[in-house]
Amino acid sequence: MISFIIKLWNAIANIGVTDELVFLEKKKTQVTNLVVTLGLPLFLYFSIVNFFDAKYLLASLNFTLFAGGVLILITQFRQKYQLARFLVIIVTTAIFTTQCILFRNGNELLLLVNIIVAIIYYTETKFIVFITAVNALCFFWIRYDAAFNPAMYDSVSNGRVLFNVVCALISFIVALQYFKFEQMAAQKAIEQKNAELEALNKTKEKLFSIIAHDLRSPIAQLKSTLDLVNRAYISKEEFHDLSHHFTKQIDQLQDNMNNLLTWSQSQLNGIITKPQAVSASIVIQEVIDLLKQQWQAKELQIQFQPFEETVWMDPDHLKLVVRNLLSNAIKFSNKKHLIVFNHSTNNKELTISIRDTGMGMPQEQLEMLFTSDAIQSTHGTDKERGTGLGLKLCKEFLDKNNGEIWAISELGIGSTFFFTVPLFK
Repeated sequence: MISFIIKLWNAIANIGVTDELVFLEKKKTQVTNLVVTLGLPLFLYFSIVNFFDAKYLLASLNFTLFAGGVLILITQFRQKYQLARFLVIIVTTAIFTTQCILFRNGNELLLLVNIIVAIIYYTETKFIVFITAVNALCFFWIRYDAAFNPAMYDSVSNGRVLFNVVCALISFIVALQYFKFEQMAAQKAIEQKNAELEALNKTKEKLFSIIAHDLRSPIAQLKSTLDLVNRAYISKEEFHDLSHHFTKQIDQLQDNMNNLLTWSQSQLNGIITKPQAVSASIVIQEVIDLLKQQWQAKELQIQFQPFEETVWMDPDHLKLVVRNLLSNAIKFSNKKHLIVFNHSTNNKELTISIRDTGMGMPQEQLEMLFTSDAIQSTHGTDKERGTGLGLKLCKEFLDKNNGEIWAISELGIGSTFFFTVPLFK
């Protein structure tokens, strides 16, 4: 029963609400729906009661409020939000003023609520002033007229007046609370935007630092060396001796550029996945072959046994994850060490691990590896430079493919990175 009430409440609140609405507009629309819907039973009830009390004019006014409420909800459903809000204020101002003049039923306090509603709903100063002036004039007219003239028709009972006054006070409090909530929501949104801008500025500074140092330096060194060759300051034989060093730097530069471009694209356009059945073993072997020059340059051994399991993942994303993890293992391994691939499965997923026996990392760094928003890079055992984006990309791309990533490490002993991907069924 409670779940049904909650579903009904949400359904009513979201009449006409779309994803395109900004936060504050969505809240205004939801409040309009709820307030109007809560008023409908009361309007209908009093129209029936007044009809049987032979107060036909008052009954017809109450029924007009009921019909107006239904019309407003229909207008909301058709996403004519501004028209619906305008109808709320105009209909209530006209009906409440008429009821108070004719029957002295205490509804003039609701005219003050209309002023608050107009301030909340609208941003146009002229319209707010107009609505405020009309409702204020009606309020003082009713008060002045009540002081000198009796009701044009039979006044309603004191109990009915008290009930109307209580409803007005409740509406007044709700309107003020909503106004306070809106201000707090706006302040929270501003603070959130400021935090996002601050994070973007830090990221921008880090990216400029990467471009200025980690990407520009190897290019500048290569250009300077080529200039020396062209001017015959060093011989071709001497340049040949340096070529292996430049080859390593260009490989690192290519990896860094790939990560930088991939991460930038993911930030601008989001990560789009195209999962398909793919052999994880074949992808891993392709990456091992792709990075062969790097791990052979450090005289490393790669231990990998092919397996049969097929996974359900975007093959490009799987290749990116394996490439970054193996590249890191190479980067942080000492010469002539061993890098080991292992795998295991359960009914739902494949777990792949990549273990190195290199530098390792302290526990503090390990705990922040996948949770920190900061972009941090660490030099490898042979002074290799990175962008600090590799593990961040692995985490983001695995999340999009329903996978996970974690690591264990011990300083001076080495690290093992694990990641899971869904099995293809």
